[in-house]
Amino acid sequence: MVDNDYPEREQFFSDDDDPKQDESSDRRASRSPLLRVVAFITALAFLSLALATAFPRDRSLIELVQNSFQLKKTVDRQLTEAVVRIDVVAHQPGTITAERKLGTGFNIDPGGLIITNHHVIEHALNMSITFPSGQVYRAEHWVSRPEADLAVIALQGENLPAATVDFSVLPMPGEKIRVVGNPLQLNNILVDGKVEQYLLIRDHQGKIFSIDAPIYPGNSGSPVYNAGGQAVGVIFGLLQSADDEDVNAGGQGLAVALVEAQNMVNAVLAKKEQEG
Repeated sequence: MVDNDYPEREQFFSDDDDPKQDESSDRRASRSPLLRVVAFITALAFLSLALATAFPRDRSLIELVQNSFQLKKTVDRQLTEAVVRIDVVAHQPGTITAERKLGTGFNIDPGGLIITNHHVIEHALNMSITFPSGQVYRAEHWVSRPEADLAVIALQGENLPAATVDFSVLPMPGEKIRVVGNPLQLNNILVDGKVEQYLLIRDHQGKIFSIDAPIYPGNSGSPVYNAGGQAVGVIFGLLQSADDEDVNAGGQGLAVALVEAQNMVNAVLAKKEQEG
């Protein structure tokens, strides 16, 4: 069988061959560049389709990544290195099936103490924690406070990058903040903005405030840092207009003040000390 896709086969024809074979070879040679052009265009079309599928179509999301890259040049690396990806296998209530959930969290202790949202780990069967360095840890145990949508996860680690926290600090309206998270399955995206106002939200307890930084699905559990680099809040939701049908659309962030997690953190630290 003659394979016209490989012009190097022409090297097996000599001047002593049948003229008809030479003519056939010439036709193959003349068609080969055209086939290569068609193949190139086809490959380019598939590549364009793959890129369109792999990357956000919305220009604002492309700018989100670009802005994050620029912001990271101006902040202490510790702020981003302490932010983790949480991969959860959770039981679906009322069924015998399980689902996979992805969220964000941040470490506040060199030995491994992750703060995130209750809804990120709700019904968890097991979970893994991945640091930006690529280190992966298994969650040892966890506690949560559903009414404040907060959770604390303990793991066994050493010399892990940890965010600085001060449970006595409350962010004030107008204060500049930064948020690091894993929105839309992107990793370690940094955005900035400011605190807007404190809110009362039905079925939620605690000191809740809104921010004007762009927040997307996957940001749940992201730390809110103040200008001093201290974690002062935890993202748990976002505000979207009622007519926005795009589930991946961004919106104003909703955060709960970190002070609401203090009792849980103390309880988990005490348990770790007893076990250690």
